Amino acid sequence: MSQFIQTFFERKARQALNQSLNRVSDLSYFKQVKRRIEAGEDLSKELPQLKKLAKKDAVGSLKTLIKRCDTDLDTYWNLAKAAKSKVTVKHEIFKGELAPRFQTAYEFKTALGVVTVNVKTQGNYILVSADTNDVKKGHTEVALMDVEKQLSLAGFGH
Repeated sequence: MSQFIQTFFERKARQALNQSLNRVSDLSYFKQVKRRIEAGEDLSKELPQLKKLAKKDAVGSLKTLIKRCDTDLDTYWNLAKAAKSKVTVKHEIFKGELAPRFQTAYEFKTALGVVTVNVKTQGNYILVSADTNDVKKGHTEVALMDVEKQLSLAGFGH
């Protein structure tokens, strides 16, 4: 794998992790408020906006916010459309860890076959690897250069 691809995805991962830390904080807060409301606690003094909502509506709104936070965690990994990659993101939040763990795969189609760049995180640790098994033998470098070209175009598209 080229240094350009390595650096590109390490930066992308750091950016996504930074955004995720803020969103995980929101997610944790919304889950806590939802649990407290479901348990029958009156939170109208802490959260005056809840006075206007019935318990069922408040819980429904919180479920929507929780789902949105969860979706945002995955969208932080998307690339500009110019990259023409298929992105698959999986994340897990472990109790006691501040940052979610991510497994992200970016699939790039080249004239010589498919190149998949895998990014895994655990805390601040980032592992970037390329799978070129689908690329015709002896053409790996050219396929990786094609991926670099797509990433460069994606950079201009932002």
